[in-house]
Amino acid sequence: MLRESKEFPGSVEGTVKFSQETCCALDRGFEKNPETAKQLAEIVGDEKVKLFKDILVNTLKPSSRPEMKFVPSEEMQTVYGQIAKRELERIDAEDEDDEDLSCGHTINKHKKALESVVEKMEPKLN
Repeated sequence: MLRESKEFPGSVEGTVKFSQETCCALDRGFEKNPETAKQLAEIVGDEKVKLFKDILVNTLKPSSRPEMKFVPSEEMQTVYGQIAKRELERIDAEDEDDEDLSCGHTINKHKKALESVVEKMEPKLN
């Protein structure tokens, strides 16, 4: 039997919420880290990595909801968590600034969003 989420009433326990900012940061993480995405595709399959990226892109469309709520599968946790970790490493290594973003967010907002993804997905990243 499924238990109700304490964090998101009316949702199933284990529900995770990504804001559009989080989806944007992850989408950028896929684009800036193609080698990581390729390695993840070898683990979970090309179709799933493409699906997980498409979910982010569809959430970012203007006609879409301002956030996405979902219960992540193990593969989703692995893919989103690893992309977030790698993108955080890349941002720090390249010392990016806000001019490097065309989405209108700041680097700090992207970093905070990515850190929250790592935190939410961490149990499956060992």
